[in-house]
Amino acid sequence: MSKLFMYGTSLEGIEQLMVMVPNFQPRRSGIVINNYFNCRGGDKDCRMGVINVDNNCRVCASDDLNFKVNVNKKIYKDLVMDCFGRIKNKTLRDRLKELSKSFKGEVFLNYQHKERFYNFLQEQNWVIDDISSRFIAILFLLSADESLWKNSEEILKDNKVDLKKICLKGIDTNAYALYQTAKTLSSGRECIKINELADKELIDDITFKVVINSALINRYGTELFLITK
Repeated sequence: MSKLFMYGTSLEGIEQLMVMVPNFQPRRSGIVINNYFNCRGGDKDCRMGVINVDNNCRVCASDDLNFKVNVNKKIYKDLVMDCFGRIKNKTLRDRLKELSKSFKGEVFLNYQHKERFYNFLQEQNWVIDDISSRFIAILFLLSADESLWKNSEEILKDNKVDLKKICLKGIDTNAYALYQTAKTLSSGRECIKINELADKELIDDITFKVVINSALINRYGTELFLITK
């Protein structure tokens, strides 16, 4: 059942615009990003603690071997290309190159982002290695924006992700992009597209960094935090 009252009528398009977050542009055709954020087989086919660590995981089409063992030999740029290298969108590829060049050994957005992330884990008395990489990636996304985090923190405390309960009132366009990415990771459904990520006017460089790093966390696990170059 559609959530739109005017679904199937001439007014459907107008209603879609009315329920959108302000300044978030209507979707155009483009490549679905879900294939790059999630294991190709989805949770039901690939339940590895760290996705694509093992060379037996052929459904993920990964060439990366023994990531956890060789994490000290990995370079951020190579991980970005391994995860997103098959994308043909030139604009996005250029953004990815810029992101890789600017990487200075810090996965988090800033100190405040890092503090919110680790304080939450400490308050819940959770060991980060015991939590799924998907949950860690979603926590990373939601804690990146202060307003979004205020509306999300209580919902995450039961170690489950029910994004429908998050109030979006008062968040801006970039926070909404973080929320949509979290929905992509949580549900496995298309909630954000490649051409949306490629658009600098829609998603700024700071938010872009958080979105891409969340995908890397989901794919490679918390070992991404150990990458320094």
